[in-house]
Amino acid sequence: MLVLTAGVLLAGCAGKTYSPLAPTMPAKNSVTHQPSTPEMFVLPQELVPVVGLDDVGARPVPARLLTNAPPSPRPRGGSFGRGWIPVQAWINHAGLGPLERIAAGGATAFRVPTRNGWARLTVGTRLAQWNGAVLWLGFAPQMIGGEPHIHALDAEKTLMPLAETGAVFSLPRRTIVLDPGHGGADAGTRDAQNRFEKDFALDWALRAERWLTNAGWRVFLTRRSDVEMSLPERTAFADRVQADLFISLHFNSTFPQTQASGIETFCLTPTGMASTLARGFVDDERAVFPNNSFDAANTAWAYRIHRSLVATTQAQDDGVKRARFMGVLRYQNRPAVLVEGGFLSNASDAANINSSEYRETLARALAEGLE
Repeated sequence: MLVLTAGVLLAGCAGKTYSPLAPTMPAKNSVTHQPSTPEMFVLPQELVPVVGLDDVGARPVPARLLTNAPPSPRPRGGSFGRGWIPVQAWINHAGLGPLERIAAGGATAFRVPTRNGWARLTVGTRLAQWNGAVLWLGFAPQMIGGEPHIHALDAEKTLMPLAETGAVFSLPRRTIVLDPGHGGADAGTRDAQNRFEKDFALDWALRAERWLTNAGWRVFLTRRSDVEMSLPERTAFADRVQADLFISLHFNSTFPQTQASGIETFCLTPTGMASTLARGFVDDERAVFPNNSFDAANTAWAYRIHRSLVATTQAQDDGVKRARFMGVLRYQNRPAVLVEGGFLSNASDAANINSSEYRETLARALAEGLE
């Protein structure tokens, strides 16, 4: 069992004209809106749940069967409702189990056999694990009445898409848009040798296009050269080619800090849930964007892509995360994922990213994750 470590929350590529961010910095106590796109909706405040507290995962030791968690009724209609539910309710619904308790130092942790490995949940931390890959929950699990509970939104939007993936992977046309981040005057971030994110992202996309085409995908790139492209243009492009899936490719930076490294993968935050990363933007949990219609598929595709990238490259696993401020995701009318393929602010990551062999590995891993 791997030891979970806290992911870096300050990560994100920088940009001048185009970035994966909302097009403008939102005002305080307001909800960001992108002009010339479908409206977002807002839930009443009383329907927004309270977010649990974070902590750091602890090292597991041999497990024992949890015997004090009686089965809970199977949720009706595929929804777990609101509030907190016993972990056993999710297990029953997903057809998994049995639930095992792990002695994890000072923490209380549990694991559940999945169809391809193990899921691990730890009380008091949003950091979880699914089949060896780090996954961020929307809410930290809690002990209620001596029984482990997860939030109903995590059961429905985070865990069930990974346990029951058949429907969410149905892409009738197998048409994908790869979106190399930045371009033109918007260079994105850069490494210590002044090499630009926009160039690395485009090279990654062109290499991935070859792998995906050979695997039978119809592949379109939002840009094929060093040109600028606005957020609405990128969304409209995906609409125009009737894409089944949208993947935005980026590289990260935490300059002037240089310690952060690894790969992290984002999808849009479901309504009612706090984002993993807000980066100074208002994170209105009531907001409903067009891409929220694809919450389940977003989670499933982000996980598959992320796990393949981390396993193939052996990079630091910074986890599958949620963000609401990324304008390139919010207005997509299809499953959409944004991948940060490494930190140009970190010397080791930057050396890898500068290697054509490593970018080829990233491209192959992306294609393999989609299969």
